[in-house]
Amino acid sequence: MISDNDAQQLPATAANFLWLAILALAGVGGSLVISCVTPFVALAVALAGTVRLTVALRAMIAVWLTNQFVGFAFLHFPRTSNTFLWGVAVGAASLLSTLVASIALKRAASWPTTTRIGLAFFFAYPIYEASLFVAALFLGGRETFLPAIVTQIGLVNLAWLAGLVALNELLLIACKRRFGAIPRFVKAS
Repeated sequence: MISDNDAQQLPATAANFLWLAILALAGVGGSLVISCVTPFVALAVALAGTVRLTVALRAMIAVWLTNQFVGFAFLHFPRTSNTFLWGVAVGAASLLSTLVASIALKRAASWPTTTRIGLAFFFAYPIYEASLFVAALFLGGRETFLPAIVTQIGLVNLAWLAGLVALNELLLIACKRRFGAIPRFVKAS
């Protein structure tokens, strides 16, 4: 039997699940549309800004695993040890950027929401790229870290982040009656 307390928490659980599913689908969409430029930092900031850190990290692992599945199953990533190691490096960089985004959001708790989101991105993106550059020192591929390429990937992530923020606001309005309140940006603890 469902108690009144359980009934009140059910929509919040459904809303959390819906938001996480949408972010996971965004990760899959990013994998399919722009292949090697999945917007992991945008997703990291979105996760860190909307759900608890432990949930954000678990969701990022799910997004990363899905990205790897799409890459190997549909985009025909080569099945080499170097490719697998690059996959691990991307996963580690994604988790690290999620952690950094979460810390940045918490440190700026009294700042306006837009500033906090921007600050989280400002710290998470360089950490993500620096992590991958360290991997490139061992795995090869340093030529992909030219300023123009890093800037382009940063702009792609920034555009995705803006879209995720807008989507979050739309879902707050559209889904409240049916699923409960979608986790709102920078309300996570």
